[in-house]
Order: sequence, then structure tokens, then C-alpha cells
Amino acid sequence: MGMDHRCLVLSGRLLEGQDAAAVHERMAAAFGMEMAGFRERVFARAPLIIRRGLDDATADMQAAQLRGMGAEADVWPDSDRLIWLRRDNQVRGPLPEDSLSRYAEAGDQWCHDGGQTWFAWTPEPDAEEPPPLPPQAHGTAADAGTTEPRTHAPASHEPPPLPVAPAAAPAKKSFSFAAIFAALVAVLALAWHPVAPFALLLAVCALVYLKPRPALQGRAVAVLAVILSATALLMWMHRPAPAPVAQAYVPRPLKPLSQNAPGAATGTQCLARTATPKNDEDRFLLTGERLLTGRAQRKGDTYVAEAAVAVDEQCQPSAMQLYVFHNGVFIGTVLDTAASMANTKLADFDLVDDQHLRVTYAACTDKPAACAATTVRQFAVMPGGGGWTLGEMK
Repeated sequence: MGMDHRCLVLSGRLLEGQDAAAVHERMAAAFGMEMAGFRERVFARAPLIIRRGLDDATADMQAAQLRGMGAEADVWPDSDRLIWLRRDNQVRGPLPEDSLSRYAEAGDQWCHDGGQTWFAWTPEPDAEEPPPLPPQAHGTAADAGTTEPRTHAPASHEPPPLPVAPAAAPAKKSFSFAAIFAALVAVLALAWHPVAPFALLLAVCALVYLKPRPALQGRAVAVLAVILSATALLMWMHRPAPAPVAQAYVPRPLKPLSQNAPGAATGTQCLARTATPKNDEDRFLLTGERLLTGRAQRKGDTYVAEAAVAVDEQCQPSAMQLYVFHNGVFIGTVLDTAASMANTKLADFDLVDDQHLRVTYAACTDKPAACAATTVRQFAVMPGGGGWTLGEMK
């Protein structure tokens, strides 16, 4: 720009006695802008050049219009030497370089337009008084004619980037002993599962302890400790059931059906009242003159049937026994002594699977109906050295 041109600078200050809201509203309307946009683009960047390349008369007239609205405005010689101000960490401007001492305040920084370096500004104590501003016309917007600054806009120069603060050296983080200890206990839990609940609790506590302490390292180790201890806990909870301890099998050969009352009918006569045999196992029991009750269960290759081993004179069962077959082969009786109907009732039996049998007894008094379930015993069908055997689980 030539030295015969002028620029119009809005300082951002208000004339004495003016209300800021009213002044901003008048100026926003004059510039044809919304109030929020006007404050952000104009007053928040003041002091700044709002128009350049004006002749003397136009510059003085528009400065008078702004003063008439209550804002401080100045006319300066226009040139290409522009500066920017940084105040309260906000960039303001651009401004003519010659106006630096006029608008800068203590604590401000300034930078050449297009430059990258910011300089601290301090007033010079021995500096002479600044030269007087060019004479400017006073009056209101109405005295200056009908021209309004509606088309005026701030200069389109872009401010330089703000200086980047040097990055602080990252503080050295120490490792958490709690995370290390939790990981060691978790590894121990994998080898000795009963420690797993304590290891999991310790690992969770380590994570909670580390959360509000960013200066400590070890979160990844604590997470690993949680995973390991949880795995050990699952392994402990799903540990295999102990192998059943079976008693030595005592062979109990089938004996003919007996009668425990004098004058009772013969076993052969009572066999006519037996339940109809359903399979080869039932027919095998009938050959031993057993009286089938009809209660039997089969699971897989295992078959259990209930039969009477003794009857009274009316051919009613007086002692009951359970017979176990595997793959169609008789492997033994469940009870060491047949359950006598006089004092013990074989209440129920359940073949859980092809290797486990649950038997429920009821102790009876003199009254036949007065029986209560009191005892449950469990038996296992297991392979042995000489074939399949039957034993009680302890």
C-alpha cells in the first residue's frame, strides 16, 4: 500500500459513558452481522484493522461514524508492514507496525505478519511521546452523511501460529509391587487350585489400587493376574469327581427262593405270581427261583432289577434284593443282606447312568405304613481285573 492511503483501526475500547451491549448491538447492525459473530470476529480480535486502502476523507468519515456509535476508532497510514498482538493467549490484529506502542499493553507479545517468532513487548521508559494522531473529524454517523460501514470487514490476514510450549520430559514411572505379587500368587493358583479364590481377590485389589495412581506401572500385569487366577478358579470348581472307592466284590450266587414261615407254599408254587419277565436278565432271575416285582431300570449296558428272595405263606415278598447285570451278564447283588420287609423297606433305587446306582432305604416300625426314608447309599459299576465288578462308593 502507498503511504497516501489510510487504514481504519478499531481499538476495542469504548468511549466514555458508553454501554458495551448497546455499542456492540449498534455496530453489529451497521456491519450487517449477528451479535455473536460480530463479537467473535471483530471485538474479540481488537485492536485490528477493519478497512484498508482508504483516502483521507473516507477514513476520517468512517472513523467518525464508529465514534458516533460509541467505539474508539483511529486512522493510521496504510502500509504492508503489519504486526499481530498476543494477549491473554489470544491473537489480535493485524495492526500497522507503527501503532504497536499505541495499542500494546504490558505483558503482550507481538509478531511480524508472516513471521514465526513472538517477542515480548515492554514500554520504553525513555521513549518520546508518540506523535499526535492525524486530525480526525468528530460527529455522529448522521453528521457524516449516509455512508455506513456495512460492507466493512476485518482484514483477511491470517495470524501466525501460537508458540508451542516445550514438552515436559515424561516422568519415570515406577512398577507396582502389588501387581507383581498378584501375578506370582496367580501362577501359584494354577499349580495349586485351592489358592485360586484368594489369588483372584488379590488381583482385583491390585487393579483397584492402580486405577487412581497413573504414576505406577503394572496394569497389564494385574490384568494378567486376574485372567490366570480366574482360570485356576474355574479349574478348581470343575475338578473331576474323586474316583469311587469300591469294596471288594464278594460273589453272591443265586439261591433258590425260600419261604420263611412254617407251612408256606413251595417256591415253585409262588413263582406263578411273579411279574412277567421282559428280557433275558429277568428270565435268568426266574431260573434261580426269584420272584420278580416288576421294578427295574436300564441305562446303557447296565440293568438293575428288584426281586424277592423270600416269601411268606401267602407268597408275599418278605425280603428284597437288587440284581445288577452288565452287557447281559450278572455281576452281583447290591445289598450284602436282603432288605427284610419287617424292619427295612427298599423304598427306591435310581440308576443315574450306566455306572452309578443310588439306593434309598426306609426304616419301618411295627406298623407297616410307618416308614420314613433315612438312608441313601451309592454304588458303582466298574471294570476290574477279572471283568466288571460292583462296589459301594464311600
